[in-house]
Amino acid sequence: MEHKHKISIIVPAYNSEKNIEECLKSICNESKKFESEIIVIDDGSIDKTSEIVKKFKTIKLIKLKKNKGVGYVRNLGARLARYKVLCYIDSDLIILKNSILNLVKRLYQDKNVGSVSGIQETSNLNLESWSSNFVCLKSCYGLEEIEKETELQACASDFCIISKELLKQAGGWKALRNAGGEEFYLGYKINQLNKKNIRIKNASYKAFFVSLYSRFKRIIDRTEKYIHILLVKKKFDPRGSFATSGQAFSCLMTLLFIVLILFSLNLNKSFIIFGLTILFIFQMIAEYKFLIFAKKHFGLKMLFFSLFGIQVINIGILLGVIYFFLQIFRLKKY
Repeated sequence: MEHKHKISIIVPAYNSEKNIEECLKSICNESKKFESEIIVIDDGSIDKTSEIVKKFKTIKLIKLKKNKGVGYVRNLGARLARYKVLCYIDSDLIILKNSILNLVKRLYQDKNVGSVSGIQETSNLNLESWSSNFVCLKSCYGLEEIEKETELQACASDFCIISKELLKQAGGWKALRNAGGEEFYLGYKINQLNKKNIRIKNASYKAFFVSLYSRFKRIIDRTEKYIHILLVKKKFDPRGSFATSGQAFSCLMTLLFIVLILFSLNLNKSFIIFGLTILFIFQMIAEYKFLIFAKKHFGLKMLFFSLFGIQVINIGILLGVIYFFLQIFRLKKY
């Protein structure tokens, strides 16, 4: 064995028949380098996820009768785990060489580190949806600039390492509706324990990104969940994270676009054209580096599509903010 630490690898899965076989192959290849156990928890899938997992004789499969959500599944995995080091890997990833080992080594290199996560490559495994390339770009933007590592507020839960003891101290993963958002809450709790959440360059993976339409629906839900944490910590995340000051500014420009168009009937046409032009220029200044990033990886066609995709994502975020305040209003009402 190359490493002294024993690792419990936990893979939450839900309707993952398209991707989980390649994911598990990559995990099995890496797990030969250290002592480990691999636990797949099928969260009530209605497809052939469990049948595919059963092909891997060395993998422990837990099949839930009902869908409980990824937060519940991750906590269950921690309870079932034999070892003190937990590695969480989403079922739609392919992890690259030595990535798990590098995560563990970095965790134990510094006592001030609470969670260590990998970085996704700007490579999209979803060949069925062209718009998913835009989602890939949005998810990966800012990560290329990392020389060695970067600190985040969130615990990047798709591929991360954390000790079982620290996870318990932080209160575990928060069980939320749908998938996504748990990383914000756990990351905040880890920070409250005076520990850092970091991402490192030498632990990487390829991912299956969803279509822009699917991302739009998810972003509404994720934003509503995230606003709670944002109001508590009172600061935006660095680039490469979910909420940055640049993203907030771009959303503001989209909001002003919408407001100006809604009131266009009562305003002078020249004023509206001038106003829209100024807003567009300001937004393009804010998004300039992202647009160059998009062209670099997926060409000129993606650059122009990104002008549309940016608005879709921003509208999703704005709807998430509205949803958050509607939820607050309902709680106060009752």
